[in-house]
Amino acid sequence: MKRLVLLATGLLSVHLSAAEVLIDNVMIYDGQKDPYQADMLLRDGVIAEIGQNLTTTGSIIDGRGKTLSAGIFNGNTHLGVVEVGAIKDTVDYRSDNIDYTASLSVAEAINPYSVLIPYNRSLGLTRALVVPENDNHIFAGSAALIQLRDDQMILNPSVGMVVNLGQHGKDVAGGSRATGLAMLRTALDEAKEFAAYKSQIMKGEYRDLSLSYHDLAALQPVLSGDLPLIVKVDRAADILRVVELAQQYKLSLVLMSAREAWRVASELANAKVAVIMDPINNLPMGYDSLGARLDAAAILNQAGVELVFTGMGDDASHNAALVRQSAANAVAHGLPVTAAIKAITSTPARLFNAEKFGGIQIGQPADLVIWDGHPLEAMSIPEHVYVAGKAMSLVSRASRLADRYLQRIRAFQGN
Repeated sequence: MKRLVLLATGLLSVHLSAAEVLIDNVMIYDGQKDPYQADMLLRDGVIAEIGQNLTTTGSIIDGRGKTLSAGIFNGNTHLGVVEVGAIKDTVDYRSDNIDYTASLSVAEAINPYSVLIPYNRSLGLTRALVVPENDNHIFAGSAALIQLRDDQMILNPSVGMVVNLGQHGKDVAGGSRATGLAMLRTALDEAKEFAAYKSQIMKGEYRDLSLSYHDLAALQPVLSGDLPLIVKVDRAADILRVVELAQQYKLSLVLMSAREAWRVASELANAKVAVIMDPINNLPMGYDSLGARLDAAAILNQAGVELVFTGMGDDASHNAALVRQSAANAVAHGLPVTAAIKAITSTPARLFNAEKFGGIQIGQPADLVIWDGHPLEAMSIPEHVYVAGKAMSLVSRASRLADRYLQRIRAFQGN
């Protein structure tokens, strides 16, 4: 019996020690100030201390020669709602239905067991925006904020109402950008009417409205300013008109894509409009983006515009973690490293009301990546990933396949 008691006590001691993890002597990139060398103590998955010469009775991660950052964020993905883009049966982010537009919630289609989740997580991505699309309307629905965990994946099912203007708005509205903007204005006016005359409208005692009741109801938090309007638009002239409309209706506005936003950087800064962009996307793919340039992020940052980065073009889902590469390219074209780190960590966390993730602060759940090199170096890989305080496996379907074929290659070479 005495031996059993001692064994149980030993197991309890191990369990208690395991609740603490000391990351020893690591270079910290927090996106707020210049990188600095320090120790970090995690206790029960929470950042307990940051300082020098910290000690623990738990486990120790040797941070010498390594770096630490907050988990990486991608601001425009289809994670969890696509597996193979070319196979329609696996695509759930895109709709061509005009009866469910603003009321569509992409969160309701997210699959937490998608093979893309562990793959991107193993490369340092811990959070992302999942964005819907609609082929036949300017309203695509609500974007969702996710964390890359199998459990508790959806942090917020609705963090922004997505509207697609520019060339898309022109096409679906009948051939003119002016008509696309008029559709948006009409929808907002009708949403105001819906709030004021809901009883009559629901009884059929009011004029016909262009949007369905559930779409008009979904626009109420947009009108109150509680839910940002995320507008996909590129051309500078179109951007200014969207900003003017947002000010007229007192909306919270975030721009997405915005390839010519640098042309109107001061206006965006004055209006406090954030921009979700891919810094590496400088090709003039149409007349809306003739002014695209690689130093756009640096120009916007210099003007004081808040930035959130995405990467890998319009379909970032399969390689969403490579948003780091886009951030690094922005640095190569004039953006300070601290600003680049901020654009893929703390800024999106603040913008989408998830401040407890995305930063490096005492008392926050550990949402961290320990890298074997600089966080923005393309060849750096994660050695440890924490999501919402939980240490995550770095094994994915891709890594298992790589191991399988590597074993076959070694066996063949040994013969």
